[in-house]
Amino acid sequence: MSFFPYFLLGTGILLGIVGWVYQRFALRKVSYTRYFSEQHVFQGAHIEMIEEIANAKLLPLPWLRLESIITSGLIFGSQDNLGISAGNIYQNHVSLFYLRPYRRIKRRHLVECSRRGFFRLESVTLTTGDLIGLGRSTLTIPVHLELMVYPALLSYDELPLPVHSWLGELTVKRWVIPDPFVKAGTREYMAGDPLNLVNWKATARTGTLQVHKQDYTADTRLIICVNVEDSDAMWRSATDPARIERGLSYAATVAEYATRHGLEVGLLINGALEGSSMKEPVDLEQAGSLEDILSLLARLNLERSVPMSRLLELELTQGSRDNDYLIISCHRGPELELAAAQLAWNGNGVEWLDLPPLPEPGNEGRASA
Repeated sequence: MSFFPYFLLGTGILLGIVGWVYQRFALRKVSYTRYFSEQHVFQGAHIEMIEEIANAKLLPLPWLRLESIITSGLIFGSQDNLGISAGNIYQNHVSLFYLRPYRRIKRRHLVECSRRGFFRLESVTLTTGDLIGLGRSTLTIPVHLELMVYPALLSYDELPLPVHSWLGELTVKRWVIPDPFVKAGTREYMAGDPLNLVNWKATARTGTLQVHKQDYTADTRLIICVNVEDSDAMWRSATDPARIERGLSYAATVAEYATRHGLEVGLLINGALEGSSMKEPVDLEQAGSLEDILSLLARLNLERSVPMSRLLELELTQGSRDNDYLIISCHRGPELELAAAQLAWNGNGVEWLDLPPLPEPGNEGRASA
């Protein structure tokens, strides 16, 4: 009978020591990294998110809870020891690990990129302790994980008419002006060729007079205009974002086709970029690469910064001429149509890509019938 109190006292002291050890040393020499298998993908793609965690010390970790918050839009496949609480804007991820001494674990998660966007993870919180929870330790680790999801890229045949044929006409029209700075090999001299085009090295090598063959360059610039207003009465946030998202896929498809065929492409959108404090419209004035255009489309916030008609008026005041404008819009309000007509009167080409209302879920077959 007299031994029992000493047993309880010894057990309590032992548990206290174990709790103190875990509270102080459990998360020392614990490292964690997380990364995606790809950093730039298109909407609908499937990628992997890889987690690596290591315990580089003798003390085992009977349980390790890993918690992080990620923007919604990435769908994770079901997996053991992974809990996800998803909301409309954010989703909370909780992973559980058991780490033996000097053990490294790599875990792969299958991820579906269900919507476009710029996804960022700033930090991960690690919590661990002893088996009965007397000693607990928490550590927040910076991660700086980023993923760019571009709008879904459609096939050229999915572009609606008349834009489908209009784009083809633009690519034919571009091959009209020889560029003296772009060379495409040599050819034999022809009557009327200026002497400054003579390639003397090729002439000496072939024994016949050879001249530089000039390549061709674009004589116009395509400016893709995306209107985030779903009606001419919209004030700030789009009430039908699915239509605008469809428009962004059209814009990405047109940009890909145009750049692949050598056209210079600009971008004009009356929505602001995600994280921008100034809420300024997107205006890629100079010819941008396809990656630049897709990145801007991915980061776009569907909140109107200025009316689309105002952006077209600014183009006119800046003296825009000999450009081709493609206006992707849900509506053709009076002010927008007037601004587009003034651009056309100033010597620009203007084409519309109208975004009709999308069919209700479950009514796709009825709508097509």
